[in-house]
Amino acid sequence: MSWLSSLYPIFVASAAFCTLGLVLVAVILLSRKFLIKVHPCKLRINNDDSLTKTVDSGKTLLSSLLDSGIAIPSPCGGKASCKQCKVRITKNADEPLETDRSTFSKQQLEQGWRLSCQTKVQHDLGLEIEERYFNASSWEGTVVSNENVATFIKELVLSIDPSRPIPFKPGGYLQISVPPYKTNTSDWKQTMDPQYYSDWETFQLFDKVIDHLSLEENSANKAYSLASYPAELPLIKFNIRIATPPFVNRAPDPTIPWGVCSSYIFSLKPGDKVTVSGPYGESFMKEDNRPVIFLIGGAGSSFGRSHILDLLLNKQTNRELTLWYGARSLKENIYQEEYERLEKEFSNFHYHLVLSQPLQEDLDKGWDSKDPIKTNFLFKAFELGQLSKLPNPEDYLYYVCGPALHNSSILTLLDNYGVERSSIVLDDFGS
Repeated sequence: MSWLSSLYPIFVASAAFCTLGLVLVAVILLSRKFLIKVHPCKLRINNDDSLTKTVDSGKTLLSSLLDSGIAIPSPCGGKASCKQCKVRITKNADEPLETDRSTFSKQQLEQGWRLSCQTKVQHDLGLEIEERYFNASSWEGTVVSNENVATFIKELVLSIDPSRPIPFKPGGYLQISVPPYKTNTSDWKQTMDPQYYSDWETFQLFDKVIDHLSLEENSANKAYSLASYPAELPLIKFNIRIATPPFVNRAPDPTIPWGVCSSYIFSLKPGDKVTVSGPYGESFMKEDNRPVIFLIGGAGSSFGRSHILDLLLNKQTNRELTLWYGARSLKENIYQEEYERLEKEFSNFHYHLVLSQPLQEDLDKGWDSKDPIKTNFLFKAFELGQLSKLPNPEDYLYYVCGPALHNSSILTLLDNYGVERSSIVLDDFGS
């Protein structure tokens, strides 16, 4: 008997095992289709018959409302971390989930308050929804460009129909809807500058297939702050960071999925169509004469740019504006040339760039690695370079946006200096 013949039973067993697996998958899918009955459910909103919507059972309340043209804000993309998709169920509320219990007080739970992203529609419901959400609309945008502005951050630029401008304010955000899609990360090179290839190759991020063809329509969406300001319409801009799985041995963990929304956005090419809804937001500029300090890190650059350009170029403010922006290296810095140009043009605007891990090429260009105001964590550089020198830190406004650790470090620092929370505007999508 040849060695190939000896392997025959193994091949047969393997084929049988694979066939059995495929059969089981088919049985599960068919069972879901025929055993899980989908039936119509009525959503009676604000006790108004004219607002009653009929939806299919089985989806989340958030998705069902979006299907019906009511866009409840959910900046975190339905992960129950931002806690903003609050809806009061006035009739037939189910028992609260743990996510509800960690969000609402006992009294609020008894009143029917729930997170719509976690609530499944299984029967008729009575709902109480704020009227402002009925004013949210959707737009179709065309991708103008989608280039990397940092290793893991893209600047997505969309063109909107100029006859239907989006009535957003600086500091606001839009939700981007994600359709069913499939992408290979190697294809993203088409919109990526080659200078970023090496880091992606180091962490084995190319040639990864991300398959979300099974997504239900309107089941996935995520909010992103606008990097543009109203005068730039019909163009709108976003800075979006890819959500990779955690790294294990310098490679993405194959057991953890890539971010559904950010992967979709990274796959977009010029000419593609994108649906956005909104506008939403609460992190707007406070209209007083206090000087403003922006403390921004990473993709928080969206939030900072929208405010700063609107204040300087649109409102032509006389308020003192200071931007502290933190990046790992010059390659990761965003909008440096634009801010340097504004600093020369406006005497009331001051720009400070802080690098936490400057590269050798940055040092070769003259970056001072020994200056703690230029090479440091941003919150430490800000304290040394400005905060500790302010006679009355509580007299300033602070606009904060960046990664979770950046935000928490800044908030702790400002609290230590006696700055009231009411003087801080934090743009945080539940990170």
